[in-house]
Amino acid sequence: MKVIIDLIEDIHAAINNDTNFSLSVMGLKENDKSEFIPSWQSELCSFKLDIEQKKLFLFLGKDEAIKVGDFLDSLNALSNEAMMYEICISYAKEDQRLDCALIGFGESLKDEKYLLFIED
Repeated sequence: MKVIIDLIEDIHAAINNDTNFSLSVMGLKENDKSEFIPSWQSELCSFKLDIEQKKLFLFLGKDEAIKVGDFLDSLNALSNEAMMYEICISYAKEDQRLDCALIGFGESLKDEKYLLFIED
């Protein structure tokens, strides 16, 4: 389980909070050799903090991707308690909403994308 403070710290370490980067999700599939391989990638377009569930939901979409600077401004304004909320990626697959936990973070310096990885 990844929480908001983990994400903030990794964005700082990986890309030094570069505001030119956008946020993206990459789905990974496990092959028969127990290796994860990329299966798809999509932009993160919106997010919502759910206080009752203590989760930050990040939503995939076709709109313009969220930029790291705007995202961090919102996250840095959260309370210390909210920094420990779990991060979930939410998207629709075959007309069903899926909420997936993050399995890792990364970056593509060439594409100026900060990547969040989920198991597909």
